[in-house]
Amino acid sequence: MKLSLLILFSTSLLAQSIATDGYGLIDKPEPFTTEQNQSMFEQGKQMCSNNCVNDFGTALGESQGVKAYSNCQSQCIYPEFSFLNLATNEVTIHAENPKDKNLYYIGLVYQCVEYARRWWMINNGITFGSIDSAHEIIYLEEGKNIRTNENFPLARSINGTARIAPKKGDLLVYYPDRNNPLWRHGHVAVVVDIDEQQGWIALAEENYNNKLWQNPESYSRKISLFKTNGYYQILDIEPGMSENTSGGLISGWIYPQTTGKTTKN
Repeated sequence: MKLSLLILFSTSLLAQSIATDGYGLIDKPEPFTTEQNQSMFEQGKQMCSNNCVNDFGTALGESQGVKAYSNCQSQCIYPEFSFLNLATNEVTIHAENPKDKNLYYIGLVYQCVEYARRWWMINNGITFGSIDSAHEIIYLEEGKNIRTNENFPLARSINGTARIAPKKGDLLVYYPDRNNPLWRHGHVAVVVDIDEQQGWIALAEENYNNKLWQNPESYSRKISLFKTNGYYQILDIEPGMSENTSGGLISGWIYPQTTGKTTKN
């Protein structure tokens, strides 16, 4: 945790054109090379049937009409993709691009990015751009309306120095840990509830631990929210607990920018 706090409050000189609440976001890590990505993809395809927490495709829970499914284990990469039918709102899965103008790309099943996109698309009619890893979401500057194809600005709050609390529908983003295969891509989850007085936020997600959700009709888990001297900090620790040995470091949360909502510190 000491190392995590040092990283969290490091003062980056990152040029920030996106509206930013808070400071201290570390520079975006160098991307994996094409060769590294291909190697991870090939290895991941071999890890979708062995040592599963729950069998691949098992329903884990649902939030606001958006179901989450097991990815077997965190390193599994199943080579199929989900699409949203804009005419019917039906989600279908394809091994190749179906080349249907009514089908809007969501993501690689059943990864954390796929769930975050699907939740935004079904509930808010918006999406975000192409990324290689979940942690890159915090650096995005624009989202897109899936009906009009119009772009709109995103804003972000930096964990630990933010003055704006996370709200329902925000995307909570984790930093990567290149030394840990379980965290080398970071993670993203959807904030679906918050209680500042009790000190927690509830999340909906795929491929965090691939366990059945704590509340299968609402959220996957709750983690701790603190407010100190007006600054918000979220820790990947269950409320009331002091440690999560398998948890990750949270970089912040991202959301559509609205006039008057986001301030720069």
